[in-house]
Amino acid sequence: MLRTTPLTLLLAAGLALAAGNAQATGDTGPYLGGGIGQMHGDGDFDDQAEHWKLVGGYNVGWLPFLDLGAELAYVNGGTLDGEVGGRSATLEVESVQAMGVAGLSVGPLGVYAKAGMADWDADQRGRGVSRDRSGTDPVYGLGARVGLLGLTGRLEVERLDTDEIGNLDMFTAGVVYTF
Repeated sequence: MLRTTPLTLLLAAGLALAAGNAQATGDTGPYLGGGIGQMHGDGDFDDQAEHWKLVGGYNVGWLPFLDLGAELAYVNGGTLDGEVGGRSATLEVESVQAMGVAGLSVGPLGVYAKAGMADWDADQRGRGVSRDRSGTDPVYGLGARVGLLGLTGRLEVERLDTDEIGNLDMFTAGVVYTF
């Protein structure tokens, strides 16, 4: 049995009032953008480095409150310091990602989740360590956005889930423009 509380009633009333003015945050159409942020590794490379990202995608925001889309991204990570086999080493990672995106919007504000696959390349370098690794692994994330006149600011957290080089967590602030 569904119980009704004052908080539930207040939330329902607020959503009902906003429904008339609701529109998709990410306007329908293609978009391009970029971002910068911090990448954190784990395992042998438990360190932080800067990264930058280029994104492009297509958003369908024709349903009230619901945004659906697809996104391609290129991520270039900085140098993570670590230790492999007792020796100091560095790790540089870049990836190409393809993801599905689903979000909820109320006016210019929205939240979204994304999931897909990343094709990545990593270079491990150090004294006695020279390895080139690559793979295709899952990538997923959550984000928040605010849009105005086709320009959307985004804050997001993503995880590239790899077994070979450890997980990479990325925190990104970015901007996209919808055409």
